[in-house]
Amino acid sequence: MAGEFQNLGVAIKVIYPSKALEPMINEEAPFRAKLAKSVPAGSKASEGDLKFNGVLALPQNVGQIVDAGDLQDAAERSEVQFNLKPTIFQATMNIGWLTRKAANSGKSAFNGGEVRRRTEETVSNLGKYIESTYVATVDGIRGYVESAGAGGLVLKNPEAVKLVRQGMKISVREALSLTTAIVSLDAVRVASVNAQTNTITTTGTPTYTNAALDDVIYVVIGTAANYTLTNVFAESLRGLIDDGTYKSTIHGVDRTAVGNERLKSTVNDNGGSLRNLTEQMLIRTCHEVRETCGKRLTDMWTGPGQMEKYIEFVAPERRRAVQSGTYDKGTGYKDGELVHYAPGTALKLNMSFDVIPRELFLLSWDTFFHYVSQEMQWVDDDSMLHLAIGANNGSYAARWDAFMASMENIGNDMPCANAVIRDLKDPVLGDV
Repeated sequence: MAGEFQNLGVAIKVIYPSKALEPMINEEAPFRAKLAKSVPAGSKASEGDLKFNGVLALPQNVGQIVDAGDLQDAAERSEVQFNLKPTIFQATMNIGWLTRKAANSGKSAFNGGEVRRRTEETVSNLGKYIESTYVATVDGIRGYVESAGAGGLVLKNPEAVKLVRQGMKISVREALSLTTAIVSLDAVRVASVNAQTNTITTTGTPTYTNAALDDVIYVVIGTAANYTLTNVFAESLRGLIDDGTYKSTIHGVDRTAVGNERLKSTVNDNGGSLRNLTEQMLIRTCHEVRETCGKRLTDMWTGPGQMEKYIEFVAPERRRAVQSGTYDKGTGYKDGELVHYAPGTALKLNMSFDVIPRELFLLSWDTFFHYVSQEMQWVDDDSMLHLAIGANNGSYAARWDAFMASMENIGNDMPCANAVIRDLKDPVLGDV
């Protein structure tokens, strides 16, 4: 391919067009990849926002009468209107002066070079960010401070440092006022992440002791003075499947208000005391959802820790000797092999490495949807590569930046048809 492309921006788009970005993103986002893109029936999109209805109660227009008695009054079902805003996921990569010139020359092969590596690293990183947003955050919060010392911030379990990666630009905000940034810890880069001690450090000249217990961490673009948290963060599995513990609203509606009980999901917790996952927990939760709203659960989603616990405590009781005369020496498990049965359905156990430890979600998959207002694509205004503006008095830097972005969100139109089991022992956090 040496010398085939004379314009590097065109070359990148030819080799990595929008249709190629989607599967690359989804490699890091198994939950996102399995979401249906069809929105609920009757939905209306206005200026990008999606409005759709949720049923709070079926019409109670039933009764019995005596011969020649009065007929039952007609009644309408009780509904609530949800509002889902598309949010913008965006990633940037930069290409240096020499790299661009070399890639445009006849002496450079595009495939296998630095440009390809930068592109694929950026896509992979964005996919991981989208997945963690959809399954693990609540209103964009990526961690909680447990303690602060001279050497960095120690983050609390169960989130710990799972959702914070080296190089992210973060802002630490006060727990009681999420818009108030902690001095010297606003719009700084994560310099290091220690998964053993759950400690992070940042760039700049931070005073970590300015942070306090339960202060929260966001991934941001700029400082608190010019960065708003309103309508920035997408919905998440932890926020959608909840009873008001983590999030009191769903799609703009108060789920804790009188009459809105069907906006709450079934939550099987243990008051903070950890326990092992058992088959009985799964059976009870399936029965509770079916009794509450009549829906059959279809899928389970969890992280690696509960996959291990499922195999340790639930699956061993169902192992059988091979009858065919052959002996399979393989160990572990296959994708889609772990299944929990309930009347009328079989719940497959799916795994996302971004699901927060100590939680397992049991879902009615047809109640979820993926609202995509704009597919993942390159942000291209005449030229895909833009000369970067430097930080030094607005001077130009010797590199070009390229951007990719999508406008999307996830939704659920029947929260009561889903459940979550919490307070589970998880080997990821060293629970025994």
